[in-house]
Amino acid sequence: MTPRIMIAGTASGCGKTTAVCAVLAALVNRGVKAAAFKCGPDYIDPMFHSRIIGTPSYNLDGYFMDKETLRELLFGHTRGMDIAVLEGVMGYYDGLGMEDTASSYAVARDTGTPVILVVPCRGMGKSVQAVIDGYVQFRSNSNIKGIFFWQLAPSLYPAMKEYCAQKHIRALGYFPYIKEAQIESRHLGLITADEVADLKEKVQLLAKAAEEYLDFDGILDLACTATGLTDLEHKSPEFLREGQNASGKKRVRIAVARDRAFCFYYEDNFALLQALGCELVPFSPLADRALPKELDGLILGGGYPELYVRALEQNHAMRNAVRAEIANGIPTYAECGGFLYLHRELTAPDGTRGEMAGVFDGSCVFTKKLQHFGYVELEALKDNVLCEAGGRIRAHEFHRCVSDLCADTFREVKGDKAWTGFVSTENVLAGFPHLHYAANPQFAVHFVDKCAQFQDKRGKQATCTDIRQSPLS
Repeated sequence: MTPRIMIAGTASGCGKTTAVCAVLAALVNRGVKAAAFKCGPDYIDPMFHSRIIGTPSYNLDGYFMDKETLRELLFGHTRGMDIAVLEGVMGYYDGLGMEDTASSYAVARDTGTPVILVVPCRGMGKSVQAVIDGYVQFRSNSNIKGIFFWQLAPSLYPAMKEYCAQKHIRALGYFPYIKEAQIESRHLGLITADEVADLKEKVQLLAKAAEEYLDFDGILDLACTATGLTDLEHKSPEFLREGQNASGKKRVRIAVARDRAFCFYYEDNFALLQALGCELVPFSPLADRALPKELDGLILGGGYPELYVRALEQNHAMRNAVRAEIANGIPTYAECGGFLYLHRELTAPDGTRGEMAGVFDGSCVFTKKLQHFGYVELEALKDNVLCEAGGRIRAHEFHRCVSDLCADTFREVKGDKAWTGFVSTENVLAGFPHLHYAANPQFAVHFVDKCAQFQDKRGKQATCTDIRQSPLS
């Protein structure tokens, strides 16, 4: 079983992402093969993980997936690795509402993963010890086994280390503030990895600091105490098996928008689509002048199209290509940023206005406040390219934008609130929520079936064209 640790924090913004990046970079420099994971629905932190380790980082979300799927995914993605590093989400105990569900604590508990808690110490002395006591004692099975002291005065570390020893917790080092290694933030958290021009230099500064200030022998020893996954040998995740065992599996080509404007994707969604027989072909709405050839489906993921309004508008060829392909009937799924791109017009937060693909005759405008934020439950009100009416799936929504299109395809529920979401045509589904197919793999199966049907239709059209152009006709 692969050794593993979780690095969690007392709250968002406490330094846990920087700590994870520092540890991953130091491990890579040591020649250690590391797997990386992010608790919760976040897209941005895994991008940083992936840039550092050179392989995909995966999400572990207790709202999207049941306990067994979560454990199977963790086990499956750590095969052949030397160590796995999990990054927590928000504060360690923060989950769905006031419940443990979807919290970092629940992931650590359900997977038997030892936890290193990042404790921000700026402006505190002895009070740091009270914070440690509170987090460790809040649950009898907290799994908190180690502490990173964030921005602790070096002179205080010996006392903190002694205190941790008394509590049978490992003090695993302290981390100073490194101005040159700071990464900017925006409304969804950190800016994306591709936007950091000197990311490699920043990461190496973090790696150097990790080697100097953290106890790596202690970290590795703690990772070796992980338990809880020994029953999963030779078992792949059930939701991926569903794809591998799908009857009538047919090879289809699906174009996926992937560039700086469209970069929010769950890696396991791609894994399921590939298990279903899909060839995923990346393209850039920013830079490419045409879509890939012979497509059977189109996916436009989330991201930051509002930052690239002018560039997207000026790429007339791509906008026309997307509009024409969709008019030709290609099955299309677009979420959040991809949904914005399908509007006639987009107004960015700074007031910049630009024409988009124009698949839907509507406009979208960014506001100064969040419109919908958090986990939601979806129920289809009518048939669409992902499911039939009545289909259900859990999702996550986080946006500041409003659209003037009439959403009528799904009922979205969050606690005691409900509203309608998504717009659709016979071959297009587009809306703000983000989906992880582990919440309902049949949504992916349904979409691939639609793509296969379109492939058959396209093939028949091509055959008819060949006949009409034949000298014998």
